[in-house]
Amino acid sequence: MANFTLKVNGTIQQVEAEDDTPLLWVLRDHLNLVGTKFSCGIAQCGACTVHINGNATFSCVTPVSSIGNSEVTTIEGLSTTGDHPVQKAWEEVDVAQCGYCQAGQIMTAAAFLEQNP
Repeated sequence: MANFTLKVNGTIQQVEAEDDTPLLWVLRDHLNLVGTKFSCGIAQCGACTVHINGNATFSCVTPVSSIGNSEVTTIEGLSTTGDHPVQKAWEEVDVAQCGYCQAGQIMTAAAFLEQNP
């Protein structure tokens, strides 16, 4: 086990985990940020997408040991009130279906639009 200091959603967090623990499980199991979902576990579906330094990243295959001083943003940190423009657009055009993959899709779209204004 190792201790990691992570900056998640603008807050410094301390966690203890194995070096190869996927960021997804640190977020969900250690920090109780359950908006990021597990689905395929092989970086194919995108349900686990978070931003690392603004880049959409599959957290299911990203070891916590690789984060270092990077800034991690989850769906909970995209907007504390749910009013990020992508979230508002999602609601406005009634995109949601079952909702399981929505956080990952929103995070992917938000990163894309941030990088391509």
